[in-house]
Amino acid sequence: MMKRSFTPTEQLSANPGVAPARQIRPWVAYIPIALVALVGLMVTWHAYNVVTDWEQQRVQQAFRVAAGDRILMVQREIQQSLGVVQDIGSFFDASDWVGRREFRKFVGPALKRYSGIAALQWIPRTSGEERASFEEEARRSFARFRITERTPEGELVKAGQRPVHFPVLYIQPYQLNKNVLGLDLASSPVIRDALQQTRDAGEMRASPRIPLQQEDYIEYGFTARLPVFYKADSNQSENEEEDAVLDTLETRRLQLRGFAAGVFRIGAVIESALVNLSPSGIDMVIYDVSGDNERDYLYRHSSRLRPAITGNMESTQGLEFIRTINVTDRQWEVVCTPIPGYFQPDPWSGWATLAGGLPFIALLTIYLSTLVGRAAKVKRLVTERTLQLVEVNTELNREINERLHTEKQLQALNITLEERVAIRTAEAERHVKELEQFAYVTSHDLKAPLRGIANLATWLEEDLRDKLTDATREQLALLRDRVQRMQALIEGLLEYSRIGKTAQSMTDVDSAELLTEIIDSLSPPDGFIVNVAGDMPTLHTDRLHLYQVFSNLISNSINHAGSERGHVWITVQDQGNYYEFTVADDGPGIAPEYHDRIFMMFQTLAVVDYGSNTGIGLALVKKIVQEHGGSITLESAEGNGARFRFTWPRHG
Repeated sequence: MMKRSFTPTEQLSANPGVAPARQIRPWVAYIPIALVALVGLMVTWHAYNVVTDWEQQRVQQAFRVAAGDRILMVQREIQQSLGVVQDIGSFFDASDWVGRREFRKFVGPALKRYSGIAALQWIPRTSGEERASFEEEARRSFARFRITERTPEGELVKAGQRPVHFPVLYIQPYQLNKNVLGLDLASSPVIRDALQQTRDAGEMRASPRIPLQQEDYIEYGFTARLPVFYKADSNQSENEEEDAVLDTLETRRLQLRGFAAGVFRIGAVIESALVNLSPSGIDMVIYDVSGDNERDYLYRHSSRLRPAITGNMESTQGLEFIRTINVTDRQWEVVCTPIPGYFQPDPWSGWATLAGGLPFIALLTIYLSTLVGRAAKVKRLVTERTLQLVEVNTELNREINERLHTEKQLQALNITLEERVAIRTAEAERHVKELEQFAYVTSHDLKAPLRGIANLATWLEEDLRDKLTDATREQLALLRDRVQRMQALIEGLLEYSRIGKTAQSMTDVDSAELLTEIIDSLSPPDGFIVNVAGDMPTLHTDRLHLYQVFSNLISNSINHAGSERGHVWITVQDQGNYYEFTVADDGPGIAPEYHDRIFMMFQTLAVVDYGSNTGIGLALVKKIVQEHGGSITLESAEGNGARFRFTWPRHG
C-alpha cells in the first residue's frame, strides 16, 4: 500500500488542539493557466487557418497559371498545324496548276517542322464524265495512278462510276501513305457528307477522332479539310459578280476545285507543344465535346515528372482546371490535374504559426505532462521503432537473398549461352570450311574430267572423220556443247560462292562510262538498240560488282529478245542514300508465275540443247545487289517486255 503524505494544512487539521486553516484546492491554481492556454490555442488556431487558406489559394493560383500556359501552348501548336492546311489551300488558290513535284517541295518544310502531321493531301473534284481524262493526266506524273475504293474487307479495288469523285491526287509523305493515293473519298458516305458540308461552309472543318494504327498500338488523330474554289471569271459584269456573291451556296457548289487536307496525330501535336516547357507535374486529358451529349476521349499527356513518383498515381488534392478550345468547328475540352507530390500547399507555413503559439500553452503542457508519462511514451516509441527496424532489416535481408539468387541464375544462363554460342560458332566455321572444300573440289576435280571428255570428243571426231554420219557429228557437237555448259555452270557456281568473301575495291564509278564499256563488250546485234539515260550518276562503290549486275541484266535482255531486233532502256532515279536503276526491254516478257523462279540457281524458262545459258546470271545479280544492301524486283507480263529495278547505295 502506498504511503500517503500529508500537507501542512492536513496535519494542522488532524491536530484537534489547533483550529483548522482555510483549505485551497490544488486545481484552483490551474484555472488562470488553463484560461491563458485556452485563449492562446484559440488565437493560434485562427492564425493557422488563415495561413493555411492563404497557402491553399496560392497553390491553386499557381496551378491555374501553369495549366493555362500549357493549354495556350497546345492551342497555339494546333493553330500552327492547321495553318499548314491553310497554306496549301492558298498555294492552290494562287496557282492555276500545281504538279506533283511542286506539291512535294511546298509541303516538305512543314513535314519536317511539325511532327504531328501524319499526311498532307490534295483532293481535287472531278466528275464522272471527266474521270478518264483525269486519270490519264495523273498518270503523266505517276504511271500507276488510278481511282480506287475500299471493299468491306479493306481491299483496294478500282472505284465504281459516280457522278462526282474526290480522289487523293497528291499525298506526302508518300512512303507512309502510298495506299491512300488515288482513294476516292466519295466512296465513303460519311466522308462524302463531311466534304459536302465543308464545301457548303466555305471554310476549314475538322473531323471527329479517327484511329491511326501504329506498330503495336492505336492512337487517335483527326483530319482538317479546306475547300478551294475556282476564281470567278474576270470578264463577268458587275451584276453577275453581285449575283455570285448573293448566291454563295450555289456558287460554292459550282466552283469547287478541291480540298486541301491534313491528317494529324493528336498525341504528337500535344507532345510537340509541351516539349519545350519545363516539367511542372501536370497531367492533361483531352476530350472532344462537340456533340450534345458526347465526350470522346482523344489523348492523355502524362507529366514527365511522373516516373519519379511512387505510390498512388492519382491526384489527392482535388485540383482541376478545365478549358475548352476551338479546333475549327469542333470543341476540345482540356482537363488538367496535378500529379501526387506537386501543387500541394506547404504544411510548414501553418505549423510554424502553431509553433509560434506554443509559448502560450507551454505551462499547460508542462503541468499536464508527467515524467512517468514521458518515460512510458518514450519507451513505447522506442519499442515501436525497434520493431519497425527489425521488420525493415528482415525485408532487406530477404531482398538481398532474392537478388543473390537471381544473380546466380543469370550467371548460369550466361555460361549456358556462351557454350551455345561457341557450339554454333564452331558449327558455322565447319560449314564454311566444307563449302570452301566443295568449291575447291568443284574448281579442280570437276574441271579436269570435263576437259578430258571434251578432248576425247575432239579426237573421236578427228579419227573417225570419214566414218561419221550426220547424226553422229550432231551428237558429238551436242556432247561438246554440254561439256561447255557444265564448265560454265562450274564457273558461275564458283563466282556465286565467292560473293561477299573477297574484299571490295571501292572507287568512284561513272555509271554512264561503265555502261558504254559493257555495251561495247556485249556487241549487241546491229538491229538491237540500247538507250542509256543522260542523268546517270557517279557512285563510290565496287566497280566489278556493278559491272557484273549491269552486264548480266543487259545480256539477259539481248539473249531473250527472240530476234535480231530489240530495244533496251536504262534509267535511274535518285532516292537519297540509294539510286534505283531500271533495265527495261521490249522482249517477249515473263509470266508472273515465273518471277520468283528466275532468281533461283540453275533456273531457266526455256529448255535448249545448245547454248551457254546456265541459269546462274540472275541469281548472281540478286546476291550481289543484296550484298550491297539493295533489292531487285521484276515487272513483266507475257508479250509486254521485262523491267528489272534494283537499288544501289550512293556510297559503298
